[in-house]
Formats: sequence, structure tokens, C-alpha cells
Amino acid sequence: MDLISLTLGRVMPRHRTLREWVEIYLPLLEARQITPKTLGNRHAHVRRILAALGDRRIGTIRPHEINALIVQVGKAHPVAAKRTLIEIRAMLDEAVSNGWIQTNAAKAVRLPRVPVQRRRLSLQEWKAIYEHAKAHRPPWVHRLFALALVTGQRRSDLVKMRFEDVWAHGDGRDYLHIIQAKTGARLAIPMDLRMESVGLSVQEVVEACRGYAKLGDGYLLRKTTGKPPCPESMSWRFEQSREEALGVETGEHRPPSLHECRSLAAREYRKQGINTQDLLGHSKQAMTELYHDDRGLDAREGKWRVVALPSLPL
Repeated sequence: MDLISLTLGRVMPRHRTLREWVEIYLPLLEARQITPKTLGNRHAHVRRILAALGDRRIGTIRPHEINALIVQVGKAHPVAAKRTLIEIRAMLDEAVSNGWIQTNAAKAVRLPRVPVQRRRLSLQEWKAIYEHAKAHRPPWVHRLFALALVTGQRRSDLVKMRFEDVWAHGDGRDYLHIIQAKTGARLAIPMDLRMESVGLSVQEVVEACRGYAKLGDGYLLRKTTGKPPCPESMSWRFEQSREEALGVETGEHRPPSLHECRSLAAREYRKQGINTQDLLGHSKQAMTELYHDDRGLDAREGKWRVVALPSLPL
């Protein structure tokens, strides 16, 4: 901390360091209704900002300095660069609101473009991966792939699903209940929801999770020990099965990951007229539309988009 920060900073906050402001900003951030995972991610962005600009007087930080940080981060981690800029914008917005500075220098910095790096998973690919895992991988693996597809949920939610999460509502239907780890969204998925393209319902997939391994604590997905797999192991098993079933890819885009089962679920259920925004737990339809986007998959497979005519009255 320099002499100006120690002297003028006492009466003029703009002369205090960014690090001093963060001591006030973090409690404001932590007081909001943010899930632990999101809060942890935001703390990581704050640490990245402090490492580069923490000792700078907050009122002297200029757009080009912020831009230099974003460019540096973006060389290795484009998504992290975008989230870091969003965080420093929010951080300085709060500083403006609290009278520390008059303008937000980060607003003059453009958000970096994040190229689409991972291609979508096709239905035929999923079927090949599923059948390979069923024949060659431990029994929980193909059940994981089926559960990921028919529910459309993230791996963090798949791994904590239990049999006791299934119960009936007043309408007499049984539902699988999920509180999403990332968003806190509370979902009730009908057990009779069926994905026609693979011939599987949520009920059938959940029932297939009974009896194949020790019950453990009642988790749907269990290893032979009865304990659930870790999320990293789930992703690795998908990659392993994908490469063995389809071969190793060497294209400009990364091959699809386990998370792409979520987009495939959205696209397949949309064809059936299912409300996929509710299924995925998104608060905004715009986010759901990103999952509906096949990123050119149909075109690469030579498929045509058929324009349907309205049915004529008899």
C-alpha cells in the first residue's frame, strides 16, 4: 500500500486500493442468494482480479489495464476471461454505488468472444456409446448415460439422485424430485415421461438402477461398493466409452462430453412437445434455446429440415 492510499485514502475512497474495496465487496456478494458453487466460482474470479490489480488505487484503474488482464486470461481460458470481466464490472458497479468511484472503467472493455469448442452429440452417437458401455463397462455406466438422457440433468444432480426422491403428488402421478445443485431450481419430473426416440421412460431407467449393486445409501448410481461415483469419474467414463465406440476425434471442435446428453435431451423432448425450459430448470427461455441449438449437427449429417403443412379439416 503506497503513501497516497494511506493518507488521501482516509478521506477520499478513490485513492484506496482495489484490495481494500474487495474487503467490503465480498460481504455484499456473500449476502446475496447465490448457490455455494456459483459463489465459489465468483471468489475465484475475484482472486484472479486481485492478483493483477489488487494493489492499484481503485480510482486510477483504466480500461486498458482491465483489457490487458482479460486478454491474458483469454489466451488459455476464454470462458474464464468472460466471467472475470463480468465480475470486475459488478465489483466496480458496487464501488460506484458506494461512492468510492464515479465511473466504472470495466464497462469500456468489450466482452471477449468465446468460440464454440465442443460439438453436439447426435442421437445415433448416444445409442452407440450406450450400447458399448452396456457391453464393456461397469453396470453403473450405461445406467448413468440413460439417466442423463431421459432426465436432462447435470452430472452434479445425477450423482445425488436417490430412490427416496420419488414420490406421488395429488394428481396420483409419481415424480422424481430434484433440487439442482447449480441453480437451486426445484424440479418434479414425471416418472412416466418417455423419450420416444430411445424407447425409455424415467420410470424404466430408475427401476433399472435397482439391484445391480449394493444399495448403499439409496443412490440410483452406485459402484460395486455401494458408493456413488464422483462427477469426474462419470465424465471420464463417458469419454472412454465414446472413444471406444466411435473412435478418437481430431477435428476443430472438441468431441461431445457427458454434458451434451443434456442438450440432446432438450432437442429430443422438444420434438415431443415437452416444456424443456421446465425440464432443464432454466429461469430464462434464452438459455434453453442455447441447448436446442444443434450447432450445425443436422447439416453435417446431411439431414433436411422438413417444413410441415398444417393439417387440413376432414
